[in-house]
Amino acid sequence: MGKLVSSLDILNTGDTWKTYLQECEQLKSELAVQTKDIRFLQQLLNRYLDKIIQNGNLDEVRESLMRFQDVCYDCGSFKKRLKDHQNRLADIIKGKSGYDPDSVHEEQSWIKKNIKLLIEDVVSVEKEILIIANDVIQSEKPPVPNLIHNPSV
Repeated sequence: MGKLVSSLDILNTGDTWKTYLQECEQLKSELAVQTKDIRFLQQLLNRYLDKIIQNGNLDEVRESLMRFQDVCYDCGSFKKRLKDHQNRLADIIKGKSGYDPDSVHEEQSWIKKNIKLLIEDVVSVEKEILIIANDVIQSEKPPVPNLIHNPSV
């Protein structure tokens, strides 16, 4: 009789660990893109915050800023958690660390799922802040005269 192969044996292959590491690299690059978007939004807020507060709906602005702060925090904590997970995978591949295949798989799945949710949140917050900032920028522009309907020109 042949040896039965369990799901744990499949998870224990070196290829699985390398696949996880490749996924981590992809997730890391996705987080880098989100970090750049967050930095852009931070610069935008730094530039226009006073005018946003003066001209905007304060409740709406406050809610958007709170969501923005949450996204900033989540992005930073996911970067750290992803780095720790990558280090753990590298130690497993090198044979320096023991592991529980189920917990490694759960962590990998958790990270993937939550980074996907973070990306959705960043996009949502980015839209909110851009709309608010655009309203402020538009309110600063002088009105453009309508030359077609103005016979005095």
